[in-house]
Amino acid sequence: MLDGRYFSPHSARFAPARAMIVAAKTLRIENLDAVMLDEAPLRDVRISARLGRIARRFELPNGGRFETDDNDGADEMLRAARRHSGQGWVDRLERSWRTVALSVLLAALAGYAFAVWGIPAIAAQLALDTPASISRMMSDQTMIAIDGAYLAPSKLAAKDRDKAQGLFQRVTVAEPRGKDGYHLLFRGGGIIGPNAFALPDGRIVMTDELWKMVKNDEEIEGVFAHEMAHVNHAHGLQRVYEASLVPATIAVVTGDVSQVSQLSVILPGILVQSAYSREFEQQADDDAAATILRIGGHPSRLGDLLQRMDQKLCGKDGCGPSWLGSHPRTSIRAERLRSEDTLPKK
Repeated sequence: MLDGRYFSPHSARFAPARAMIVAAKTLRIENLDAVMLDEAPLRDVRISARLGRIARRFELPNGGRFETDDNDGADEMLRAARRHSGQGWVDRLERSWRTVALSVLLAALAGYAFAVWGIPAIAAQLALDTPASISRMMSDQTMIAIDGAYLAPSKLAAKDRDKAQGLFQRVTVAEPRGKDGYHLLFRGGGIIGPNAFALPDGRIVMTDELWKMVKNDEEIEGVFAHEMAHVNHAHGLQRVYEASLVPATIAVVTGDVSQVSQLSVILPGILVQSAYSREFEQQADDDAAATILRIGGHPSRLGDLLQRMDQKLCGKDGCGPSWLGSHPRTSIRAERLRSEDTLPKK
């Protein structure tokens, strides 16, 4: 039995009272003369957690409330009720430091698993489910952010543009979206130099500096095929969604323009730095090799260009595995591409 005070439903007045648990399942409140004041199933009673010397509160479903300053007595009464109702194991678990430590460890492991596997899986599905209108809006806002800040107007000669467009169209016919699914944009490299990147809606940007490094048609066709693979697999969207999962979910489900704008702030940095994962880069390389083989080319040419760019940016020893974000080591990528065709290895 627990001494305390009882507040009638919706009243600030109280009377001295005692609380007890009957048959391990019912909370009964009586006055000092043993007259019942209130009663309710224990499972329906809201019981406050113990916090220092603050009075423990038992809130009944009809609005009545019992309070007691005897926290130790309240704990013992509840433990006894749990033991008799078969819930004693819950109390023992709550008091076991080993259980608490194990729970913390499991929570940490679950969080790690969600970060490593859960978020990428959700991001991949969101990317594939993204409406074309959102992809186009994000691409528009990304180009607005990149132009001027990172890129400059293209100064490529008309004959070079025409040739690049012809090679670009040659690659598109072997890609899933076809010739109308991808569009080539020309820009000066500005502060990023020789580069190419794909926007979510199928626009592919090529800088003048990259074009000037190309020694044969198959090299730039390999670049185009590689960037189209990023579009096909929605790699850019996946990276954005991994970085900002909550607004990404809202944007895809509701089409909320404000959320799209928030996501578009992230995308320029990803594209300019080519900050794709090793898995994405390898997938794009493999797809590009398959496309180039379909149109009668040699994937090794793309490997040649990658190594030449690597040496131009970082010297004859190359940039190592950290070149352009998380790209795999360029020499490994080039060797893998060369293994896809029959040209002599270098």
